[in-house]
Amino acid sequence: MQLYLHPIKKLWNQLWNRKQFVFLSSSSLNIQQSKDVMEISLDSIVNLSTKKGWLFHSLVIEAEEQYFVLKGYRQSDLLNFNHGVVTALLELISNSDKWQAYQQSLDKLVAKNIYLSSYEWEPIAEIYKLVCKLQNLGISSEQLVSPLQKRVFEEAKSLPEETISELGRSLHNKQVTPLLVNKYKKFFDEVEKNPLTDKQRVACVVNDDHTLVIAGAGTGKTATLVGKAGYLITANIANAENILMLAFGNKAALEMNERIAERLSVSAGLLKASTFHALGNQILANHHGVKRSITSLTEQPAQFTQFIDNALSSLAEQSLQFKSTLVHYFSSLSTPGKSDLDFESIEEYNEFLSGCRLVTLNNEWVKSVGELRIANFLALNGIKYEYEAPYKFDTRSVERRQYKPDFYLSDADIYIEYLGLDEHNNTAPYIDKDEYLAGLEWKRQLHESNKTIMLELYTYQLKKGQLQSLLAKALEEHDVIRSPIEIDTLFQQLKEANSSQWQGFVDLLQRFLGLYKEGQFDIDLVKSKLMKGGYDIERTVAFLDIFEPILTVYKEHLANTETIDFSDMIAEATAIVERGGFHHSYTHILVDEFQDISEGRAKLLKSLLSSNHNIRLFAVGDDWQSIYRFNGADLSLFTEFQAAFTPATTVPLDKTFRFNDKIHEVSSRFVMSNPAQIKKEITTHEQLNAPAVRLVDIKKEVEILTSFTNMKDRKNQAYINVLQRALATLNRSADQKGKAASVLIIGRYRQENTAQLKGFDISKLTYTHLNISYVTAHASKGLEADYVILFGVDTGVFPSTRENDELIDLVLPNKENFIHGEERRLFYVALTRAKHFVYVLFDNDKSSPFLSEITKFGVQYVDNKLAPQLAKWHCNQCKTGELRPFTTKYNKTLYKCSLSPACDTLVNSCKHCNSPLEVNAQGFRRCRGCGEIEIGCLRCGIGTMVARCENDPNRETFYGCNRFRREADDSCRENITVSAYQQRLKNARG
Repeated sequence: MQLYLHPIKKLWNQLWNRKQFVFLSSSSLNIQQSKDVMEISLDSIVNLSTKKGWLFHSLVIEAEEQYFVLKGYRQSDLLNFNHGVVTALLELISNSDKWQAYQQSLDKLVAKNIYLSSYEWEPIAEIYKLVCKLQNLGISSEQLVSPLQKRVFEEAKSLPEETISELGRSLHNKQVTPLLVNKYKKFFDEVEKNPLTDKQRVACVVNDDHTLVIAGAGTGKTATLVGKAGYLITANIANAENILMLAFGNKAALEMNERIAERLSVSAGLLKASTFHALGNQILANHHGVKRSITSLTEQPAQFTQFIDNALSSLAEQSLQFKSTLVHYFSSLSTPGKSDLDFESIEEYNEFLSGCRLVTLNNEWVKSVGELRIANFLALNGIKYEYEAPYKFDTRSVERRQYKPDFYLSDADIYIEYLGLDEHNNTAPYIDKDEYLAGLEWKRQLHESNKTIMLELYTYQLKKGQLQSLLAKALEEHDVIRSPIEIDTLFQQLKEANSSQWQGFVDLLQRFLGLYKEGQFDIDLVKSKLMKGGYDIERTVAFLDIFEPILTVYKEHLANTETIDFSDMIAEATAIVERGGFHHSYTHILVDEFQDISEGRAKLLKSLLSSNHNIRLFAVGDDWQSIYRFNGADLSLFTEFQAAFTPATTVPLDKTFRFNDKIHEVSSRFVMSNPAQIKKEITTHEQLNAPAVRLVDIKKEVEILTSFTNMKDRKNQAYINVLQRALATLNRSADQKGKAASVLIIGRYRQENTAQLKGFDISKLTYTHLNISYVTAHASKGLEADYVILFGVDTGVFPSTRENDELIDLVLPNKENFIHGEERRLFYVALTRAKHFVYVLFDNDKSSPFLSEITKFGVQYVDNKLAPQLAKWHCNQCKTGELRPFTTKYNKTLYKCSLSPACDTLVNSCKHCNSPLEVNAQGFRRCRGCGEIEIGCLRCGIGTMVARCENDPNRETFYGCNRFRREADDSCRENITVSAYQQRLKNARG
């Protein structure tokens, strides 16, 4: 059907050589205006209308993403054409095969017995929009052909607009959830040995596109996973073969399968949990028709190390450029290019320097990384120098020692000073800038007056990777002759004379390679991280220049041996799934320990979720137990789940079955000091009236062991004695209860790397009623025991001060801003392995800051009787000293500042936990430990308001100052009503 122009408009267009053409086909409108040709699908038309002009009428077409106004028509022609469009649209709609799906979706909406995903919600939103469009076009249900279409039209028409949005889907699912929980009550009561909790049941029935179950320690995540799988099968939502269950390790997958066999025996044959690597291997095998072999380098780390060592040597022999880069890196760049400007305190800078090997090629110790690079550049180029040689003119005076410039080039008679300044002449924050700049000016004037040459290099040049290139330029300008050392000789010398450093470099390459492949990086992506700052550019570029050829050699080895590594299992499987090369029947993917997910595994998950319509993800984990960033785990994929997987629903589990309320209070309060962690409201199955964490200082035991002359040996033996005493106490307790107890001794590092336990065989300990084992904090995850003994919680150990080389950070997820965030979570994991009680053994001479922190929670949570000197409270008045306890002759604990008498702070202690009280100007005191509040007396300013006559039925209760002493001269008679007291208490709590 064609829409013809008014004759006058047609003539006008011909005069001006313009084309305007509108044709209606069975499924679209075709429009031509001059050279532009457009096709508008009929089902995209939202509205058709006519508009009257001076001479002609216009056709107004509103489509979903287009809007047209076509002028120059008769009204009668437009009405006929619009009728034709409506007729064609009705024909198109009537022949659609979607009406049955629309009816089914509306039935689900009304029945409220199915949790709907966004995919299942689409037909509801689609039919609502269609009905609105038909109404805009003046079409009613009577014009439709079949009773089904008419019924669907009327049902959709009656829907409120807000119900078809994503918010409407959320509301529908919230209404459905309790109905489904109730419907399957019997299943949830029986699927595990104990009935599932209310929140576990909710987690099972929630069936969003993506669901994250936040399962704190001991809240039953495995039971929830098994319950979820069983619910999907029982409710006929999925068959066993439609459910993919994934774990991160073979042990976890095995435990899951044992649980499935025990609790879901009917489905056990078809329902299996596997690891991500096993899934990847299966995808590769299905695609290639054969199972790929795993390279022996992956399974034999020593072989892998030797492979990289050989590759380095081989590449160095093949390429002089590679050998030069290797020598340059190994001699000058092996230590990260940090300077005093990178640290906030001199202590932090000195700690960094203590971990650096600042020995030059000439076997001199220098004082900074910048000096090391300058010295080795000079040595590599055959330039003779003296380090900190006295200036050739006498500069000694009453105020100054003899001036010693950093470097003196004797043949060229040139001095070099390496200056701790940034581009704007700023020093490090802990260095007096004015004094430093004055000293620099003195040096400049000295050289000028004595006509000696001083070259100036700066620490900011080190960070920018310009230090050695600018040094080379300066030397060239002063005609300093360079005689580079023969590179082959130097390469062999470096490798042989520094075997441990060479091995460390090989290990660094090996770890970098593994993380690089695990994270599915490419070199450009790694280099882009450099632009974000914080890296030693010169060092990083040199390292990548070495790494790229090593990566190529490794890939060639895999290709030549027709093998893959574990990273390939994930990466290649992801690529196959993305290309549509993996055909499966999965409708639900259940993932355990989701807090350990890496970017590579997340890519595989996303590819699977996108491979078919309506595949759901159900992830279970706990951000408080994320402790594997060093292996590539990206915590943000958990804490920002809804950004990575959308739309999504989160369900927190709220009851732990492992430990008591006191262990929970200490561990949760401790880990939540990091504001980035997800807040959880968890209840415990057991409540105690006494603390369940005991701190034990070895100090007293050290004082007793006078037979040891060596203090290190004495402390090691003290640790052993205190450990055995704790085990003996637990053994007596188990004996009294009449049953054996399990004990986990948890250390930060492996036993052979724990100095206090070297030579001590824990397996030979004989305590009749105890089953004892030693594990590291990382290995303890997933375990539980009646009792836990945390061993050696000292500074530098827990939290560990061992940091990754910054090169490794290039191939790891972004660092957290919160200091020791992962170590804090690791400490939480260690604490929460215990069911009943935790001993924490430490040396107060170097106690962990973690212990100072938990001690402040109060004695109702942490028993510190065997660690009385641990808690450190900073003085709020002078901001420098620490509050130290002392006991009065009346056995009352008070705190005074360590800087007394210069600071006169004196505060009371809390009656609940003995921690210091903080005085507020509004007349109340808050405990700095447990947070309890005391309402102070506003009259005397010293006393505390306490209840009076509360046990006297004949008198009304009131609050009076506790300094009231009848007939005493210093008695305070202040009193207030109960309501006034409660108001002051309310104000104090804010």
